Amino acid sequence: MRARRRRFRAYLGSVVYVLLAMAAVRAEAAAPLKKLSANIPPQPVIDALAAFERDTGLACFFRKDVPADAAGRHSHGTHAGLAAERALEELLSGTGLTYEKLNESGFSIKPRSAPRAAVVESATDDATPTVTVTGTRWEWHVTQEPVAYTPWDSAAMEASGVKGIADVAALTPGADWGFYSSVGSGVYTDLVVRGVTDRHGSATGIFYDEIAIPAARSNTFGRALPPYFDLDRIEVLRGPQGATLGADSQGGAALFVPRQPSLTNFSAVTHAEWAMTERGDPSYELGAAAGGPISDGELGYRVSAWYRTDGGYVNLVNPFTCLPTCTTVDANANEVTTESFRAALTYMTPSAWSITPALTYTAARSRDSPAFFTYLSSPGDGRLDNGSLIPQPFDDRFTLASLKVKGNIREVELDSLTAYYRRLGDLAVDDTESSKWGGWNNPQYPGQPAYPASYRDAVITTAALRQSLFSQELRLLSPVTDHSLTWMAGAYYSRTSDTEAYRVTGQHIPILDDQPLDASNSTTTEQTQLGAFGEVHQRLLAQLTLAAGVRVEWQQYDSHAGPPLFHATWSETLVAPTASLFYEAGGALYNLTVSRGYSPAGVDAALPTCFENPSPYPADTLWSYEVGAKLKLHDGLDYLHAAVFDARWNNGPVATGNCLVTHVPGGAYSRGVELDAQLWLAWDLRSSLSFAYIDARYTDTVAADGQVIVNDGDALGTPPLVASPWNVVGSLERTFWLRGTMSATVRADDAFHSHNGGPFYTGIPSPSPYYAPYIGGNPATNFLNLRATVSLLAFGHSADVALFLNNAFDSQPTLLKRNKGVDISTLYYATTFQPRTLGLAGTVRF
Repeated sequence: MRARRRRFRAYLGSVVYVLLAMAAVRAEAAAPLKKLSANIPPQPVIDALAAFERDTGLACFFRKDVPADAAGRHSHGTHAGLAAERALEELLSGTGLTYEKLNESGFSIKPRSAPRAAVVESATDDATPTVTVTGTRWEWHVTQEPVAYTPWDSAAMEASGVKGIADVAALTPGADWGFYSSVGSGVYTDLVVRGVTDRHGSATGIFYDEIAIPAARSNTFGRALPPYFDLDRIEVLRGPQGATLGADSQGGAALFVPRQPSLTNFSAVTHAEWAMTERGDPSYELGAAAGGPISDGELGYRVSAWYRTDGGYVNLVNPFTCLPTCTTVDANANEVTTESFRAALTYMTPSAWSITPALTYTAARSRDSPAFFTYLSSPGDGRLDNGSLIPQPFDDRFTLASLKVKGNIREVELDSLTAYYRRLGDLAVDDTESSKWGGWNNPQYPGQPAYPASYRDAVITTAALRQSLFSQELRLLSPVTDHSLTWMAGAYYSRTSDTEAYRVTGQHIPILDDQPLDASNSTTTEQTQLGAFGEVHQRLLAQLTLAAGVRVEWQQYDSHAGPPLFHATWSETLVAPTASLFYEAGGALYNLTVSRGYSPAGVDAALPTCFENPSPYPADTLWSYEVGAKLKLHDGLDYLHAAVFDARWNNGPVATGNCLVTHVPGGAYSRGVELDAQLWLAWDLRSSLSFAYIDARYTDTVAADGQVIVNDGDALGTPPLVASPWNVVGSLERTFWLRGTMSATVRADDAFHSHNGGPFYTGIPSPSPYYAPYIGGNPATNFLNLRATVSLLAFGHSADVALFLNNAFDSQPTLLKRNKGVDISTLYYATTFQPRTLGLAGTVRF
């Protein structure tokens, strides 16, 4: 507790320092700004900008690369009294547009996600969506996918109370991103898009500031998750991204885009939050960020500091005193603390080359696991008890340093991105609850070897991950012209090193005749990737565009472990092409896309608890076929997107893995449909509805040693890590204009995920059952969040105060139920939603 308070005071001091620094910089660099004299109500962008011009006398010009339908998009409006640039920012929030200051008299309006753009313009006169090619490596692909792309800008994240990737996934149909904690501290991740799952989540890529955040080998420690504070947006891409993003993105990717330094405009934000969870501890958050010009047009900065504590709600108890209730050892033990710091600087040279170094540090610490023992708990009654014999803390932190350089060589843009990533993870796990130790003859549970009889039976595994990554990417982009052909070409190199070290200890092990155990081993894998990629967009006819690309990548790994001595190496070349046809007609954009994704070969680390060597696994590749449409039906409907997809891939000829990870062989498919609509109703009432259906199954019956290990038609994945077939997410939002410069917004977000009924390969009978009985997919769930926000002008700055109620119905389903490892133990762990949480949040923007 004292250490936590010290960290909180340190971050509070950092926030105060940031506020003082940004005030000093602003006082030095900012020039007098015009103020808006009257409210601008919600209306189409073109009308809102006209009102802005009349009020301020400042001109707004649409750049040529702004889509033809952008002028009719809906603006939320803004308040009187705001500085002109701040008012313009609010007018364009959520429209996909942003601005660039031209001079003291005007601004240019441009696409928000296009720092550099080449446009394939529509030949029609109506408001037809256009195909835009943009500069960063994923933005090329985003515009090819009018359906399979879900952007979450900062305003949308704040409106829905998003606190990280799990919240984004809960509100994004087709994405199942959970954290299964039945083997320890809740850091193992299950990141699945469109049902594509292998190696417990490595089929989904995670990127921060264009840099791939690698998974540990076999995802032993799950995924390192970037901070969400001071983000410009999070983008979710559905479908394979191999041609543009490279390896480990067969199902899709999540892209975290932080705010960048500005050379012209100062901006800052402070945020504070407090919340109380029923039957749990309070949560609180504090963060601040600021950025702007140090030397106008030449040097700019962006800094942020953030601290958050999520209060626990699962008790660590003494499992031997549970008649009728358990003695609490540590109440609400699953507290999680997250903190981050980021600093970036941009220098624009006299020859118009930009140089941006950046440094990000993030740390996440959990005091204990969020898992509860099902035989000791009753979620419906609010009793969540963890009967582990030891606390299971986890400490995960990483540092990411990067250098971006951008400039033009004879009208061709050259982009260079250099990155170094270092991750340290430390974990303690109670490994007592497994039948592999022989059992402890607990008199309360005869014949159930996973139920220890006393604390002297404790078996403890400590694990340490040390991971580093160096990467270099170069891209060339065609000049911005009106020509029908645009292109991009690049090269990529990375070298990743990760070491997993384990030690397992116990004083009284039944299979060792009650003798002590002290075993350890370590696995180090070095992986090298060297690739080239390219993409072209060609206008074939007035309404038909072809986009095609390919990535060719050479992969090599070298892995060694001991004791016992183990060494393995492998190399191969993988190819990932993509091709799309776009057809524009009648105010709609249709697409047909074929693409390939891949994941390289690797090694599952040796685990002393399994008494086995490391296990190499092969590469897997996936082909995806998609037909989509982006429709604009009438003025009230912002958009209607629809897609049908079919993905097919093969996990290799034989089963591989260890006692915690199984790579089931054979072919598989994932097919489904997605629908996404947004509608502005009467009285400024906004609604959205997203729907996805996914059917993911194995396509081969595979046997080993005469025993069937998977059947044709079995649901894809190892339960409970299986995709939900039906996903429906809906929201309602209404804004009320109050007196003066004040408005109020109320919003409801509801997410439904259905049960996956299998059948599952873990249910196949065998002479000696390998999997525990009674493990299946999660039950159907429904999760409702409510939020009311008051926005006002305070001392010339924008301020929001929000009252929120998460999990409004206090839903407590038993989720991710499983046992320790893959054995016949019936001592089950599970997790559930955080209980109903009421909170207050405040945000001030400068």
